[in-house]
Amino acid sequence: REYGKGWQERFAHFEMEPVAAASIGQVHRVTKNNGRELALKVQYPGVARSIDSDVNNLAALLRRIDFLPVSLDVEAIAKEAKRQLRLEADYVAEAKHLAHFRKLVSDMPEVLVPGVDRELSTRRVLALDWIDGEPLEHLCGEAVAQTRRNEVARSLYALMFRELFEFRFMQTDPNFANYLYQSDTGRIVLLDFGSTTYFTKAFTERYARISRALIDRDEGATRRYAEEIGYLRPNDSPEHAERVLKVIRLACEPICHRGVYDFGASDLIGRARDDGIEMLLNSQGEFKAPPPETVFLHRKLVGSFLACARIQARVRVLDLISVYL
Repeated sequence: REYGKGWQERFAHFEMEPVAAASIGQVHRVTKNNGRELALKVQYPGVARSIDSDVNNLAALLRRIDFLPVSLDVEAIAKEAKRQLRLEADYVAEAKHLAHFRKLVSDMPEVLVPGVDRELSTRRVLALDWIDGEPLEHLCGEAVAQTRRNEVARSLYALMFRELFEFRFMQTDPNFANYLYQSDTGRIVLLDFGSTTYFTKAFTERYARISRALIDRDEGATRRYAEEIGYLRPNDSPEHAERVLKVIRLACEPICHRGVYDFGASDLIGRARDDGIEMLLNSQGEFKAPPPETVFLHRKLVGSFLACARIQARVRVLDLISVYL
């Protein structure tokens, strides 16, 4: 339907059986008549049309959940969710993001972003260069050298900090399935740019300031910058403020660690979960959900940590962020 009648004539080969599937589409391996091998990402019918109604239904449900010990800015969160989901369903936008990101990382030989075939890409079909590689989870095997795991994790964190502080443009879905690894070249292949976001200079500067304060263990500055970002309010009680700051300190533990951070041995996720639950239960009436623009940044931060923990990497994260502070 996207290509019209005679669409088969565009291809020398088309594998009808998908090689991968996700929540909104599936991927087919194809070869164009000119010999170019491509991954054709085809969106399921009706996905884009259902976004607004699905998010509105969820927002209506959240408005009725008045027993939660948290004040949710439902309208702002729903607006940001719709924006992100519309982008994920718009393959023309994703193609632009891919091309833009490909240029941004052109000076990073350890990172590879596939090229886009503009001729075959539409709003519902995305055609990318086919790139061979292994799933990132193959690095979890005991046969993989620790140094190799460390290199990959270091590249992931170095890239994330460039995205936040330098590019101010971030791929915000660090799902394992969105990466490949080329063992022969040592390169990480980035596959999916449906979920992306831009940051203002003011926003990234605020994150740089709170990161510096956390590293310096400056409690007063950390509290001040937490208010500046919107995690706290000036009239919050000292007890609530300390609970929020404790969670912030936990979330930033890898960047504040002086030395090599052992992701595989860390119990950070469990501690952060427990303290987060305690904060919600004991700060009823005071807790305010983080600003909507931080939601997808948090997903990137958590996802990157989980990826590095899964491959049991060890990295001096402080060294990587310090150049931006």
